[in-house]
Amino acid sequence: MTPRFTYRHLPPDAGDTDWRQALPVDWDAPVTDDQRLVGPANPWIPTRVALISPSLRHYLQCGEECLERANGPVSSIDPPRVIILSEAHADVLADWLDRHAAARNTDAEVHILSTNEDDETASRRLRRLCGSRDEDWRHGVFMEISGLGVLIRGAAGIGKSEVALELLSRGHRLVADDAPCFTAHGNEVTGSCPDRLFGLLEVRGIGIVDVGELFGSNALKVRKYLRLIVDLYPANAGRRIGANERLFGDRGNERVAGQSIPVWRLPVAPGRNLAVLLETIVRQRNLERQRGGEPTSPRIARLFADGEIPPHPGEKPEPWS
Repeated sequence: MTPRFTYRHLPPDAGDTDWRQALPVDWDAPVTDDQRLVGPANPWIPTRVALISPSLRHYLQCGEECLERANGPVSSIDPPRVIILSEAHADVLADWLDRHAAARNTDAEVHILSTNEDDETASRRLRRLCGSRDEDWRHGVFMEISGLGVLIRGAAGIGKSEVALELLSRGHRLVADDAPCFTAHGNEVTGSCPDRLFGLLEVRGIGIVDVGELFGSNALKVRKYLRLIVDLYPANAGRRIGANERLFGDRGNERVAGQSIPVWRLPVAPGRNLAVLLETIVRQRNLERQRGGEPTSPRIARLFADGEIPPHPGEKPEPWS
């Protein structure tokens, strides 16, 4: 059977009122503990409002799987079903519907929206609209690395699961793959995994592996405080790295479940040992926390005591005048 559709593109200047008008009635009705109200599309988790980013659209090839499984096992959630194409222009929505609106599905109406906002911005808006700020779902692999809760993120296929496997083989622990849930507890953010996915890791080319069977129960952690986000991105993506980023790391901050979490961006290239690099970042972060947030050791600080940043070895100094 062919599903019924409503669809609308929300322009960049769309405000909360526009979003409320575009969303169906009862989209924010309470869900049960094993369901999500808002989160990235995942075929295994019932999700009322499923977000599909450009990388996920490419990974799923925007085929029937997007429509049939974006909201997870839809038989276990009440309508309405909502699919949001993030970072999408109006023509992306039109093309997507033109190619895939004939996909077979349940007889439930599917409400499809597109927006220029990314997953995280749209998620924050939706949580604000429904009055929920203390729970946040993010796409990535959440691990305990050297005692620190680290969310490893990146586009589909960049190598998150592979580096997770290597980290597991080095004695670190998995909390959640693909769809960790983060909840605010005072000034802390705790990450955990949906029950049906706990202990499972999807690795491209291998499939879904049972981490407990392969590495033992000590390789799993039920929940962990989120202390750091590491974003993996292709080294040839054209991201400009300035002097400060080169010397002190490409860093930033991001709000998760209402709390500010440090972010470290790491370029991925052939031959780079990501597990070692991630372990180094975690060690660095642990040392910084012990120093009360000071990002540099006393030795490194002395290098810049005069306020000057030395040139990169590959950079030619300015000619003498």
